[in-house]
Amino acid sequence: MLASSVLFTVMALAVGRAHAVEPGLSTAAASLLRSGVNLALLVVWTRGSLALLVGDLTPVRDGEGRIVARPLLPLLARGLSGGVALMTYFASISLLSAGEAAFLNQTSAAWTALLGPYVVGEPTGLAGWLAVGGSLVGVALLAHPRDGVNDVAGRSLGLVSGFSAAIAYLSIRRAAQHPPTVIVAWFTATSTVLASAWMLATGAHLPSTLAAWGWLTVAGVAATVAQILMTQAYHRGRLALIAAAGATSPMLTALGGWAFLGQVPDRAGMVGMGVLAVFGMVVPFVRERWESRAQARA
Repeated sequence: MLASSVLFTVMALAVGRAHAVEPGLSTAAASLLRSGVNLALLVVWTRGSLALLVGDLTPVRDGEGRIVARPLLPLLARGLSGGVALMTYFASISLLSAGEAAFLNQTSAAWTALLGPYVVGEPTGLAGWLAVGGSLVGVALLAHPRDGVNDVAGRSLGLVSGFSAAIAYLSIRRAAQHPPTVIVAWFTATSTVLASAWMLATGAHLPSTLAAWGWLTVAGVAATVAQILMTQAYHRGRLALIAAAGATSPMLTALGGWAFLGQVPDRAGMVGMGVLAVFGMVVPFVRERWESRAQARA
């Protein structure tokens, strides 16, 4: 999951550079190109294999012929909830500070830990709640609003993005019978359709500069690999710990902005990055190592 966070940071910085080289670039166009490149790369990656892109959608039946599982449903849930999360997150950014929008989106970790026992039957232990709570504190310190923006609609959209992202992550676990490429393909295809509709509704235009196209292509490539790694992480690890580790993305993005864009964090931001390093990286790692050793001894 940490490798995924690094690549999501590359994606975020590339999108930031695209907006810098073309100030009039719309978020709808940026979202469409990122999703479109993501989908096209998956087709190349899988050599157009329908089994690795669409998956086996045949309902699972028990010995008496009754349907006990519908493989299509978690894929639809992943695609729709992920697309809604992406669009509402971008919309909240346009109304709030980017930091506050990032914090509200990261409430997905709390929703994942809360709903995990009911949706996928995985209880959230003490270590999970500690990691989630600590990571939210770290994101709050790093990304708290610093410009006095007070927008109810923006905050509502930010909270919707967090809840929708949690449903998307839980859907990944429910769709664990599918290869990661299938889950990511359904998400990117849905996001591409939603972003296209968003562009048509707002009258947005595609980028007009080669540099913006280049940076958005980089963003799409990074997002493709990041999505594959994130899907694998949610297949294998504990939900709450994976969600908490995902909170390191704002920290890595802040470090990248500091190193490459000259955006120096303030004192609260520095403290927030330290808190995120502990609860988003150290706690999940130590917990997983402890479990691995316990299983080995058993």
